[in-house]
Amino acid sequence: MRSPNIPQRFGVLALATALFAALPGCEWLSSAEEVDSAKEQPRTIYALGQLEPATGVIDIRATPGDRLKKFINVVEDKIAPEDGVLGLLSSYDMGRAQLTALLKKRELVLQKHVQQIQLAEAQFAQAIASQAQTQVKLTELTLQQGKLEALRVARGLAEGEYFRLEQLRAADPELVTGHQLDKQKNRMDLASADYQIARETHASATTATKLAVSAAEANVSVAKITKQQAAKNFEKLVVDQEIEVAREVLKRSILVAPHESPIAMRKLLLVDANDDLQATQEPHEKPQYTVLKVHLRLGEVVTQGPILQLGDLRKMVCIAEVHESDVQELWVGQTVTVRSPAFSGPFADGPLDPPSKKGPGKERSGGLRGHVVRIGRMIVSPGLSNRNPLAPADRSIVEVRIEIDREPETAVLHASRHVGLQVTVEFDKAKSGKPDA
Repeated sequence: MRSPNIPQRFGVLALATALFAALPGCEWLSSAEEVDSAKEQPRTIYALGQLEPATGVIDIRATPGDRLKKFINVVEDKIAPEDGVLGLLSSYDMGRAQLTALLKKRELVLQKHVQQIQLAEAQFAQAIASQAQTQVKLTELTLQQGKLEALRVARGLAEGEYFRLEQLRAADPELVTGHQLDKQKNRMDLASADYQIARETHASATTATKLAVSAAEANVSVAKITKQQAAKNFEKLVVDQEIEVAREVLKRSILVAPHESPIAMRKLLLVDANDDLQATQEPHEKPQYTVLKVHLRLGEVVTQGPILQLGDLRKMVCIAEVHESDVQELWVGQTVTVRSPAFSGPFADGPLDPPSKKGPGKERSGGLRGHVVRIGRMIVSPGLSNRNPLAPADRSIVEVRIEIDREPETAVLHASRHVGLQVTVEFDKAKSGKPDA
């Protein structure tokens, strides 16, 4: 049996509905219109990130197999030495001894070089003197040519005188005696012999002198080349190359920060003030590195891993891994909030806004403030692991670089105490829309 009150209830409900619809200023929104309205609201982008110094974490490594001999003024969580020299490996002593021996060898080579130059100059001077002597002899032979001509003329006169005496005797034996004829013949023979000897001697001397001139010129050329080679000092060049190689090997046994002092390195590498190497000027402004972590103890063997890690904590950044589909909603200059349960004090997360607050979303206090300075162009696999077991593992991301703001003053200091911390990055929603590209 149907209850008699049911029709009355339906009537009251229909009347109330009609009255509510008739109220002025009231409009009905369909479910589709509500979805469209939600789509128009800006969306907050979240991503995983990691805090690190703006210049990155610097790994100080060395050749595996060596041993750590000592650290030099290296204390964890303290500023690295100003000269950048962090420590020495066991191979430094042997490398230093080898370099010292090569430097001594170069000193001996330089001394020997001075002697070689003196000897080469003496040989060159002697060759020049010998060449001058041969030229003098050649000049003397030219002058002797006149004497030879005089002997030839004397021989001709003696022969002519003999032939005339012989003709006179043939015409009148009483005019020229046999003794006079024999005497003149003797003179003629002597003159002829003197000329013949002088001519042959002059010819031989000329040939010998010309050969001596050629030899002297060759000696001068050889002495000149020897002098030039002595000036170049090839032996010193070879030793200098050996010293350069030894210094490069010695560098591998010295642990240095990126801001190492050239003056300190010159001392460790035994570079003398008068050395050929040019002294590098000290930079006006040095980075200030903090020792973040010491991984090796004294005496331990160097491995593939870092011996210690440094970082310039005066400027901190967060590298966020943003999902590839969300990058299109980001822009350079966009404000960001970096959050983590590890933050404390004013940077710890506060409560959400009460539900009674009007607006499209709720906000939370705390966190480190920053802004986007660079949006990567490459889509890569994530390097950070999401602690949510329901998060997709096969995702692709784009790295976004965020600079931590310096306001308040303790923000960067607080971030520097959490180097390597995995954080949650909240990209603020646009107040008036994304700026034009």
